[in-house]
Amino acid sequence: METKPLPSVAEYYAGKCMFITGATGFIGKVLIEKLLRCCPGIKTIYMLMRPKKGQSIDERFQDLLHSRPFDKLWKERPDFHRVLHPIEGDIMEEKLGLKDRDSKLLSEEVEIVFHSAATIRFDEHISFSSNQSIKK
Repeated sequence: METKPLPSVAEYYAGKCMFITGATGFIGKVLIEKLLRCCPGIKTIYMLMRPKKGQSIDERFQDLLHSRPFDKLWKERPDFHRVLHPIEGDIMEEKLGLKDRDSKLLSEEVEIVFHSAATIRFDEHISFSSNQSIKK
């Protein structure tokens, strides 16, 4: 019996839609940059973002695009940002704080989820920052 060779990482992600939480954090930025640099065939990356410190998600998205991890992509592939789509929400809210239309879009389109959101408040009570306390 002959086995079919496994696809490369770039081949696997080609044409796929994904959803990433924590996109504006350190891990999220590095993950997105690596995916875009190494897997140019990705169809769409939806990123859960919340307004923060008086900034809208569009302003936070612009900050993300112009952060240091993306410097190389701007030079090598200046249209990389076209596959990135911020979606307003918050992991601490019921149903991720998603609007019904965004929830429907994600459920219809997304094939891969990367959950990299985290709290950076290190003085929070452990029960609050654990998965058990997140509203479902």
